[in-house]
Amino acid sequence: MIELSVVVISFNQREFIARLGEQLLDQDFPASDYEVILVECGSKDGTREWLAARSDSRLVPLVLDYKCNRSHARNRGIEAARGKIVVMIDGDHTVQRDFLSVHWHAHARGECAIVGKSDFADHPDFRALNNYLNNGGAAKLPDGAKLPGRYFLTRNCSVPKAVLMRIGLFDESFDRWGGEDLDLGVRIELAAVPIYGEPRALALHHHFRAIHELLSNIRLYGRDGVPLLLSKHKHLFRELNLDRLFSNPFEPDRHGSLNRWLMRSLCSGVVYYPCSWIAHLGRRLHLPRILFDYLHLRQYAYGLRDSGFLTKHTK
Repeated sequence: MIELSVVVISFNQREFIARLGEQLLDQDFPASDYEVILVECGSKDGTREWLAARSDSRLVPLVLDYKCNRSHARNRGIEAARGKIVVMIDGDHTVQRDFLSVHWHAHARGECAIVGKSDFADHPDFRALNNYLNNGGAAKLPDGAKLPGRYFLTRNCSVPKAVLMRIGLFDESFDRWGGEDLDLGVRIELAAVPIYGEPRALALHHHFRAIHELLSNIRLYGRDGVPLLLSKHKHLFRELNLDRLFSNPFEPDRHGSLNRWLMRSLCSGVVYYPCSWIAHLGRRLHLPRILFDYLHLRQYAYGLRDSGFLTKHTK
């Protein structure tokens, strides 16, 4: 009987996928109780040849002859899963031999979703940013605490397949970087399924982005993903702290107009660009969290402004 189905999606990541695939096939979890579904989305780098050369029956290739977004690829993997629990992990990670066992035992507490710890591997040129990312989200809360839906991350998580089928799979309208996992996490939360962090389910992330590349992605996320999120979950305007810069079109404002004007002033290029360069120049150091919190908020807020969403929803 299949207990766990691991869903990994791949697009031109042969080196990463081959390494993670070998690790997932060398787990201390009973071999007959799990499968690894690798959703291959039109890669041209030899990933298909690597899959064809593997003879392990636990490895289930799901080859799509087209490039697709992350939501579409994961949905096809989830639909094909035979296990009770679906484990999702991004292909650019590495894991230890107890990775699946830890996820499995975490579900002994009853119907729930589990967010494993996804730490960026140490690298001297990305130390400041990685330290910030590694200590955000679930890492800010005590072990065993319930997580809000906005902390749900699909790069290392597990959810009962029955829950996913009941609440709906990933929204394939999220066609750019970011947003699809937050949307699913909120829907899990709204369905009264508790979400727990499990730091012992550790995976190391090996795909690094320089601060300027990440901030560019975040602005695009604010432009393309955040409007879709807000159209579905209006309370996220407050939870994402967008009401610190803009009047909240959905709820009474928490902050006065003067406070919002001051925050928008702090987000102007006169302040933002020096702060982004400080983050770049100090990339080998441990910089204060408030710097990266500011840079993130500024970028997705400006992306939202670029989208025209605020104009359409002005009170």
